[in-house]
Amino acid sequence: MVRQENMEHIPRGFLAEAYKRSRERTELLSSPPEPMSLRQAVEHTVQQEKRPALIIEYKRCSPRGFVAYHTPWSYLEATLPAADAYSVLVEPYWFCGSTELVAFFARYRPVLAKDFASSRAQLEEYRRASASAVLLILDMLGWKQLDTLYQEARSLGLEVLIETNNAEDAVETMHTYPEALVGINARNLETLEISYQRLLQEITKASARKPTAALLVAESSIDSAEKAVSLAQAGADALLIGTWAMKSPLEVRKLPERLRGYKLA
Repeated sequence: MVRQENMEHIPRGFLAEAYKRSRERTELLSSPPEPMSLRQAVEHTVQQEKRPALIIEYKRCSPRGFVAYHTPWSYLEATLPAADAYSVLVEPYWFCGSTELVAFFARYRPVLAKDFASSRAQLEEYRRASASAVLLILDMLGWKQLDTLYQEARSLGLEVLIETNNAEDAVETMHTYPEALVGINARNLETLEISYQRLLQEITKASARKPTAALLVAESSIDSAEKAVSLAQAGADALLIGTWAMKSPLEVRKLPERLRGYKLA
């Protein structure tokens, strides 16, 4: 390349697109968007559209390997009409995640930063990236550490989704942390085994006992509209959809219409 003083260099081809995206990332890092409320988004969908809210997950990898690849902007274009919120994997080793992705999706919807969070330093990082909420896993942390991290998250302005593995723990969590969203995961994180039928049973039991204002989230194993409808009928206030959305985003895009009317309270 010949040096030409006083002339603006204009990149071409793929480099032009790469430069554009680099400038967007720089802007997000220097001026991150103001987080939106995850809880309010879920409540609005349940009350106004009479259906469970959809938390759509951006997850390129998992401990089992590669899931699917979409650029953040192509995934956003495919899923935004269905997404009431996004769950963004930030864990780098198993899930190919990054906090930069949180800031990208936070411009459009509330974002749950999904990680194996265990320290205040992590919470501060998520908050700087414009996360609306953080995932805290009861079975990993135990009640004592969960309480500490919950209080620290709230002090930073983060909402919390507390993940449990069964209805009994979910109901206790709802009473102990009334401002939190409470999830039940179909996946046993100790063994990575997954069971949709167990999830359906636990959501049904938890829904029958949950406080009126509590928000119950069904997590994992949702890979069809029929399963989503069954969880809605069982009482889930929100559905967190990961692998199905990554592999078939245009199918998930149609889901709000299928679910409308299944939440009558």
